[in-house]
Amino acid sequence: MTGWKSIFLAARRSLVALGVLALLCTAGLVALYALADSLATQVAQLGSAVQDQRGQLAQKQENLRNVRSHIERYERLRSQGLVGAPDRAQWVEELLASHARLGLTLPLIYQLQVPKTVVEANAAATAATAAVSIDGTSEEPLAHDLQFELRDVHEGDVMRLIQDFRSHVKGRFRVNSCTFAEPRVSGMRAQCVLRFVTVPLPKQLDSAAPVR
Repeated sequence: MTGWKSIFLAARRSLVALGVLALLCTAGLVALYALADSLATQVAQLGSAVQDQRGQLAQKQENLRNVRSHIERYERLRSQGLVGAPDRAQWVEELLASHARLGLTLPLIYQLQVPKTVVEANAAATAATAAVSIDGTSEEPLAHDLQFELRDVHEGDVMRLIQDFRSHVKGRFRVNSCTFAEPRVSGMRAQCVLRFVTVPLPKQLDSAAPVR
């Protein structure tokens, strides 16, 4: 027994050191496991954030593509005179120019009506009601009726006039009505209404549009 005691006493320091080392190793392992869990959580969070960023980037790219597509369409419509402030004087000038190009001898009588909203025009609103829409503040689509009258003409002459006018004017219109009366050998009296439709720009866009 004395021999084992002496051996134990001799090895006590080594056993204490070994125990301390074991405790340190255990603490180190626990710390490493905690660090690994923390890093795994951070990696998962970073992966989720990257995925979110990719989703946002894809959405922004789609929005950009959509904006570019609509800008091209908007500029095309604006160049055609459908969007923005209408050039009403140019419509009249082009109608007179078409009349001259076709060599129609009798004068062309025309009248460009005050603009009305499309709803009012379709509902045949009164002049008093229509006057509300010409103050420049409406953002609703507007209808502009260009009326003209020709005497001693044939239907073919009127059709050629409208086709020539359509190919030169900056604007989009439809033939809203065309009536023929007083038939004679020299021709008839034709009364037609060409309806232009324009879409005003919103105020913020109109004020930001470049001056041409």
